[in-house]
Amino acid sequence: MEHVVATATISMAPDRLWREIGPFQGVGAWHPMLAAVDGDGEQPGAVRKATGKDGSEQVERLVEKDPSGHFYRYVMEARAMPVTGYSAEFRARKGGNGTSVVEWSSEFEVTAGPPSQMVDLVQGFLEAGLRSPEDQYS
Repeated sequence: MEHVVATATISMAPDRLWREIGPFQGVGAWHPMLAAVDGDGEQPGAVRKATGKDGSEQVERLVEKDPSGHFYRYVMEARAMPVTGYSAEFRARKGGNGTSVVEWSSEFEVTAGPPSQMVDLVQGFLEAGLRSPEDQYS
């Protein structure tokens, strides 16, 4: 199982930041590699379809969400990537001096090609996503 983690420190308190980046369906508003996100709901079981600017599509299902804890977990049900068992967590924690530490992590099994290539691809996606709010709110 491969494990990827991206983190960013953002100059905003977690409660306020979570209102901006915490909605499961809202990732398309701030992730620079996504062209569109269509979905239904913010409760466990909700589904979103994310379309990348490169035309790739993935379908993700929300498994767990704790808005007061600034956390959600989801699984990828359909994807263009050669992986299986993809699960991810997105969370914001209190940092020092009114900041938030945002962490986005994922685990998956690579089904084709070199695992390092897929790890690099996922790492790049997660990091690009966190750079956007970091630039916008820091």
